[in-house]
Amino acid sequence: MMRNPLLVPDLRELIQGGEEDVLREFLEDQHPGRVAEFIEDLPDGDGDAVFRVLAPRERAEVLSYFGADEQSRLVEAMPPKEAAELLRVMSHDDRADLVNRLDEDFVDEVLPNLAQAEREDIARLAAYEPGTAGAVMTTDYVTLPAHITVRDALERLRHEAPDRETIYYCYVVDHNRRLIGFISLKTLILARRSAVIEEIMQLDVIQAKVDDDQEEVARTIDKYDLIALPIVDADSKLVGIVTHDDALDILRREQTEDILKFGGVSPDPEADDLPYWQSPVVSVVRRRIKWLMLLFLAENLTTPVNEHFQWTLDEGQAPALFFFMALLTGTGGNAGSQTVGTVIRGMALGEIKLSHTLRVVLREWLTGTCLGILLGTAGFFYIHYWRGQPWDVSAVVGLSLFGVCMWSNVIGAVVPLVARRVGIDPAVVSAPFISTLVDATGLIIYFTIAINVLGLAK
Repeated sequence: MMRNPLLVPDLRELIQGGEEDVLREFLEDQHPGRVAEFIEDLPDGDGDAVFRVLAPRERAEVLSYFGADEQSRLVEAMPPKEAAELLRVMSHDDRADLVNRLDEDFVDEVLPNLAQAEREDIARLAAYEPGTAGAVMTTDYVTLPAHITVRDALERLRHEAPDRETIYYCYVVDHNRRLIGFISLKTLILARRSAVIEEIMQLDVIQAKVDDDQEEVARTIDKYDLIALPIVDADSKLVGIVTHDDALDILRREQTEDILKFGGVSPDPEADDLPYWQSPVVSVVRRRIKWLMLLFLAENLTTPVNEHFQWTLDEGQAPALFFFMALLTGTGGNAGSQTVGTVIRGMALGEIKLSHTLRVVLREWLTGTCLGILLGTAGFFYIHYWRGQPWDVSAVVGLSLFGVCMWSNVIGAVVPLVARRVGIDPAVVSAPFISTLVDATGLIIYFTIAINVLGLAK
C-alpha cells in the first residue's frame, strides 16, 4: 500500500509528546491494516504505545493483521483486564486461537475477567480437533425463529448487528437449534414487513459437519461463492459458521503446505506463515535436511545402473552416450514434475478421483507420447546436426527422449494416485522424489535402447 508522507504525522513525536487524542483521531480514520503497518514500522516501545491508544474494538481489528507471535507479544504486554476486554470484542474463532497460543499463567489471570458464557465459548472452540471445521468456526452469528415476521427480524438484527461478525446470512433454527433454513439480508430488506420468515426462507441449506476437514469446508465456500457456511453437529444442531475470510486463510495455509511438500520441505505450522526473512536459518535447515538426505540416498539408485552398463557398452561409443546422460535425466525429471504438479492440482480441486486412475494414466501416457515424439525428433536433429554425432548415436538419443518422456508422464500420474490410495498425502511425493525415480529408470531405458540400436553388447 502506497503512503503519502505528507499525510502521515510523526507518530513517535505524537506519542512522546503525549498527544494521544490527536493520534487516536488520526488512527480512527485509517484502515486497520494500515495502522498495523504503522505500528510495525515503529520500535517496539513506541509501537506498543500506539496500539494501546486504540479502543478495544479497533485493537481487535488491527491485531488480526499481525502474525501469531506478534499477536501473543502485544496481548501479553497488556494488563489482564485490558486483555480480557480485547478478547471480549474479538471474533469468537480468533480469540479461541489466540488463547491457545498465550502463556498459560497469563491466561489464568485473564479468564476470570470474562463472563462465564464467554469462557465456556472459548473452551468449547479450543477443544475441537485441529484441522476440522469446529477448530476454525465462529459462534458469532445470527439466528432467527421461523414464526416471526420480517419486521421483527429486522428489529432483532438492529440490536444484534454490532456484536456479530456477519449478518448477511441469518440462520433459521427450531426450538432445539436444529438448522431448518436460512435467509439473506437482501431478502429481508426487500420482503414485505408482514411476511413470516418460514414463508420466504430458503430450505436448501449448504452446510458442513463440525468434524469435516477444514480444507473441504473452505473449498465448499469457494465452490458455492458463500459469505459463510453453517456448521452443524451430529444432531443437525447449528453450532457455528465458517466465514469466507477464514476460508481464504485456510486455503492459503493449505497451498503453502502443499507447495513446501512439493518442493521437499517439511511443513511446520508455526513457521509456514513466517515471512522469508523472519524464518531462522536453523529452522530452515531442519525442515529441508530430511528430504535432502532421503533424495541423496535415492539418487544412489543411478550408481548401480551406470556401473552395470559401463561394463556392457563398447568403450568406443560409451563416452558419447555418457555425455548425453544429463540431457536424458533432466528431460525425464522435468516431464515427471510437470505431470505430478498437474495431477496433484486436479486431485486437490476434486477434479481427479481415485476411480479415474486408469483414465488419468491413459491420458498422461498419450500426452507423454506426443511430447516424446516432439522432443525425440528435436533431439535427433540437435545431436546429429548441431553436436556432430553419427546417425546411430543421434537415433539412440532421440528414441530415448521419446521413451523417457512417455515413461515419466506415466510415473508422474501413477505415484500420486497410489499415494492417495494408501493414505499418503500426494504432495509429499514431491517433484524432487519423482525426478530421482525417473533418473534411475530413464537411464535403464537409455542404455537398453543403446545396446539394441548400436549392437554394443559384449
